[in-house]
Amino acid sequence: MHEIGHALGMLHEHQSPYAGIHFDDEAVYAELAGPPHHWSREKTHYNILRKLGPDEVNGSVWDPQSIMEYPFSSGLVLEPEHYRAGLRPPGTLSAADKEFVLRWYPPADLPAPPALVPFRSAPLGLGPGEQADFVVDPPQTRTYTLGTFGDGDTVVVVFEERDGEPRYLAGQDDGGTPHNATISARLVKGRRYVVRVRLYSAWSSGETAVMCW
Repeated sequence: MHEIGHALGMLHEHQSPYAGIHFDDEAVYAELAGPPHHWSREKTHYNILRKLGPDEVNGSVWDPQSIMEYPFSSGLVLEPEHYRAGLRPPGTLSAADKEFVLRWYPPADLPAPPALVPFRSAPLGLGPGEQADFVVDPPQTRTYTLGTFGDGDTVVVVFEERDGEPRYLAGQDDGGTPHNATISARLVKGRRYVVRVRLYSAWSSGETAVMCW
């Protein structure tokens, strides 16, 4: 569920600039270098110790109960002091998690999303933090590739409509790298799919686009 949270645009809570967490950095590096993670110092810094900017985070309040909060064993957190014995989130969606996710589901009275036709790109025209939805009605059953183009940090999620409700099928976050988010998924003729694209940030004034092929 944590990884699905990433696909929906949620970020690590412990990396929020509002969290006020101070780690014993070397203890964290040592902990994550061992089993079962075997992380490099670079990966540990990127996922744990690196602080996000205020314009990157989901809100202005730290939520230690969030599904996006990592657990930390005793001795890794120096401050807040009451977490020195360990930080152990429940591993379930918090109230703030649910509020964030529901905020990004469009109300039922909005017009239907535009169609994303295979082999035809659709300009996004999004600002940072904005998202766009598209509907895919596959003309045949096969594996399709869905992805973005342009200089932007994006996340792409594909849902399959079941009984009128979107069900998560696949998601990809480009992680802020120069590589665009791309998904390969088997789509079935006669079923409807929703492609959701969210832009974290853009690196130039050029347009970004999404395409299915």
